[in-house]
Amino acid sequence: MPITRQNFIKIIFGLIIIAFIYSRCAIVHIAYVVDRNYLPYMMTSLHSAILHKNMLSHYKVHVIAEDFTKADEELLQKMESSGVDIKIYPAKKLELDMSHLGRFASFKISLQKIYLSDYLKDVDKVLYLDADTLVQKDLARVYKKDMAGYYIAAVKDGLMYQHPEHIEEIGLKEHNFYFNSGVMLLNLKKMRKDDVVRSAEIYFNTHQEIFGDQDVLNVVLKKGVLALPYRYNVNSTFFEEKPASFLSTFYGKKVPNSPKAVYKKAVILHFAGHKPWTEYFTHPYLKPLWKTYNDKMKKKYFK
Repeated sequence: MPITRQNFIKIIFGLIIIAFIYSRCAIVHIAYVVDRNYLPYMMTSLHSAILHKNMLSHYKVHVIAEDFTKADEELLQKMESSGVDIKIYPAKKLELDMSHLGRFASFKISLQKIYLSDYLKDVDKVLYLDADTLVQKDLARVYKKDMAGYYIAAVKDGLMYQHPEHIEEIGLKEHNFYFNSGVMLLNLKKMRKDDVVRSAEIYFNTHQEIFGDQDVLNVVLKKGVLALPYRYNVNSTFFEEKPASFLSTFYGKKVPNSPKAVYKKAVILHFAGHKPWTEYFTHPYLKPLWKTYNDKMKKKYFK
């Protein structure tokens, strides 16, 4: 049957629409490292991400799980839906001398982050999130950042000005950049190519008093770090203790005078200090905000 000019135009127009929709679709690989005690908090973080997910985004969630029971796995997999896939990986026993953590012994599980390139062998790039985060916008935009030539994209950590002696001790004073490892966009393909895991193991086994994965990753990845805007990892402590003028200089981008304005515009909030589910955390805006997401999550999945 011959194609009329009118039908030909309709076909071309349809193909353009399909191509446009396809170009807007995004597969976003997300990773968490969590033990069963932190599972409810991780689920709150993931639920916040799902609530703000663009309908054209597809989240593939990878969970490195320590000490999960079958019931824990079944509970987490209830979060799967159209556009959200979840894969659980039992945490491996690490051949590391944990005494090297010293006073940072509580950061033992965080060392699993170092091995993400091994766990996710078929994934080239992943956005890692700590369990104590809240996501307030779709994650496709940050995930699409060009990582060519970089191992990692991350946000500067306030430890740089809080504890400059520590930055100097680990040899990063002249480098003048130390990132927070609670939110990281990782180029797993490049990390595998350059055997970053081996470099990380060597560093860990030859140093003492290591601040968990954060010190290790900062040292071994220092030659391939892309700075992310602070809105992708708004730490709930840093924006209260210093004036906006100081923070604007520190982050190289204007910071609003009101911390609340910072929190509202954040893509990812990170409760790296006191946790919002504890009595020690009393922030008048952030505590009820976290509780709202937590309540929604429990209502939906804890039935």
